[in-house]
Amino acid sequence: MKKILLVEDNEINMKLFYDILSFQGHDIEKSFDGEDAYDKILKGGYDLMILDIALPKMDGFTLLKKLKGEGVNIPKTLIVSAFAMDKDKQQAKMLGCDNYITKPIDVTNFIAQTNKLLGIK
Repeated sequence: MKKILLVEDNEINMKLFYDILSFQGHDIEKSFDGEDAYDKILKGGYDLMILDIALPKMDGFTLLKKLKGEGVNIPKTLIVSAFAMDKDKQQAKMLGCDNYITKPIDVTNFIAQTNKLLGIK
């Protein structure tokens, strides 16, 4: 069982992602804003962070910049965002994001990408 931090402010998306991941047998912790996610990441212990970009209090890019700037050990990161522009994907890559998928998600691809980042075949 892998530990995943799910950072998503939309309740419908949160439920969908949570249900998919919990069905896969993962231990999921929820965070609905960037500041809460920051505090949770500082405590550590996550195998994967699934991160939205448009979040209240601190957006996903700012969260990654802050963690990186402070030298915090960031878990593998999958960005799941409605932002589909190449510049957003490039910025995510520069900030150390491991993969980027756009909403609405393809469930099969979402499972495949999370499994890949978690080292599950």
